[in-house]
Amino acid sequence: MITERNRASFDTKGLAEYLNGGKEKLQRLGELADLLHQQDWGNKSQRYYQNRQDTYESALKAALGIWKKVITMEDAMEARKLVDFPGGLELHIGMFIPTLLSQASPDQQAEWLPKALGLKLIGTYAQTELGHGTFVRGLQTNATYDPQSQEFVIHTPTLTATKWWPGGLGKTSTHVVAMARLFIKGKDYGPHSFVVPIRDMATHLPLPGIKVGDIGPKFGYNGVDNGYLSFNHVRVPLDNMLMRFSKVTPEGKYVPPPPSNQKASYATMVYVRATIVEGAGWALARSVTIAVRYAAVRRQTAAHAGELEVQVLDYQNTAADLLPLLASSYALIFMGKAGMAMYSEFEADRDRGNFDKLPELHAVLSGMKAVSTTIASDGMEAARRACGGHGYSLLSGLPTTFTHYVQNVTWEGDNNVMLLQTARYLVKQLLAARAGKAGGVGSADYTNNAEAELRQRCPVASSRDWLDPAVQSAAFRHRSARLCVAATDLLASASGGQVAFEGQAWNGNTVDLIRLSRAHCFFVLHSTFADSVQRLSDEGTLPAPTIAALSKLVSLFALSTLSREAGDFLEDGYMTGQQVEWARRQYYGVLRALRPDAVGLADAFGLSDYLLNSALGRADGDVYRALLAAAQASPLNETEEGPAWHSVLKPRLTPRARL
Repeated sequence: MITERNRASFDTKGLAEYLNGGKEKLQRLGELADLLHQQDWGNKSQRYYQNRQDTYESALKAALGIWKKVITMEDAMEARKLVDFPGGLELHIGMFIPTLLSQASPDQQAEWLPKALGLKLIGTYAQTELGHGTFVRGLQTNATYDPQSQEFVIHTPTLTATKWWPGGLGKTSTHVVAMARLFIKGKDYGPHSFVVPIRDMATHLPLPGIKVGDIGPKFGYNGVDNGYLSFNHVRVPLDNMLMRFSKVTPEGKYVPPPPSNQKASYATMVYVRATIVEGAGWALARSVTIAVRYAAVRRQTAAHAGELEVQVLDYQNTAADLLPLLASSYALIFMGKAGMAMYSEFEADRDRGNFDKLPELHAVLSGMKAVSTTIASDGMEAARRACGGHGYSLLSGLPTTFTHYVQNVTWEGDNNVMLLQTARYLVKQLLAARAGKAGGVGSADYTNNAEAELRQRCPVASSRDWLDPAVQSAAFRHRSARLCVAATDLLASASGGQVAFEGQAWNGNTVDLIRLSRAHCFFVLHSTFADSVQRLSDEGTLPAPTIAALSKLVSLFALSTLSREAGDFLEDGYMTGQQVEWARRQYYGVLRALRPDAVGLADAFGLSDYLLNSALGRADGDVYRALLAAAQASPLNETEEGPAWHSVLKPRLTPRARL
């Protein structure tokens, strides 16, 4: 059970209210969890015992149940998170409707949005192909305009052009937004979006020219019917091309979007990546909450016979496994909130026709998408391992939480590609500064005088200096500046003095470019975390004990990273071996200082038992009773002898069978 040893020294409820958007919203989440638990489709007691077909049907029932039961859109989105049962409507809600909102003309929205919102049709978003994903310009599916019939002919010319992976495509969707290269009179105008019906609305059978199906079981996320799709010269009307930005006239003239609208369309991707960063923090928070609570209950090994065994969380190695993950969760959540604030500022500027902040915003959030999803997925697996054998059980909630999430590492942009986009921006900022032009802004301002940054040395004169967020941030800043200069000089050398952003020079140096991006993102993550906590302190938003706990998390995030990646800071002499040792000792000290608040900091995420659906992660700590009860509910335990007794075991084991 959770004991007084694990009670926090600060007001966990106040922090939970802040993290979840306020007292009323946190209270509403509790009410929704109670409401959902009472629904047949919201009951999670048999979730871990379902086969794939049952999972698909149950997930679809849950999605439709939320659609009917919950009134407001905000409640519906929160209910989907609480039910946590990804199903056939994921991309209808997450991509099909948003694409209509962002790319369809007003007339097209009037035609399709009411049907989509009323579930009179179900859509998905078909971009990725067997042979191409992140490289959108390389997509092979084509849409050729026929001016005589005023139709587009959608066609899959090769095996590798087969659409692959869209959620809900396999057996649920009736329509897709298909990304295809537009051809008019033989000219390729690049990828555009087309609404294509794929199933008969009365029979749900594929329409002529359509081959569609489910791609089979996956590592996780098996309630979602990810699908494949190919087109055999399928014709759709002219109005089925989404024309908010670019257009095709009836006679076949292509009308490109104005430059401002091109940027507005591009900004949609930036918004999605902003949501991913905070989502990574909350995903990691789920696994960390389960693992920290369990480690505070689980006892292992006593010094002497008859003595109470030690709480696993009191072992330094377990604390070192879990508490940095707790710090990372908070860092990502604060970064996500800051990223959304940055996006809101950009939106205000965009509405005035000012797109100046878009390049930096895109660079930061592209890299953050990569770093945040990597931190989250790696951390979730580390949290599972920290739970020992019980972490291997689905009843812990940890394997399913991980397999539902880990796809984020590659969807919405492969992480290495995202990091290379950030590196491209940073190198360009350094080159601009060297040429005497406007250089880096915001988080990339070190590129304005990066060589001066390289001459700096770590100011730490004693172990305690490492507890200063400014000192921590200076170390991360120096590393970013050094790696930016090194990567830029390598590119220049590889391309004969003139930096090339493509070809062999670029392709032959991607490891160092990715290293630069990761360093930059950790610098931004730490600085944002530290600045956010300081702002909360200055504003008096949270009481002093809560700020003190968060400040320790900031130091833990910095010092665990510095200790783990010390080679980067020793490489050019910025830090000495003694300074690294001081950082490591302070890291151990912060681990000890945070131990009493560990469970409280996990509780402060405000994650309900209903959401976690974990025998190990119960708020009351009664994990062993929960494990046994959940195990007894297994369908294999419906009979004492078991389902294989009569058909398999009895013929082999009974004496008559042996004779």
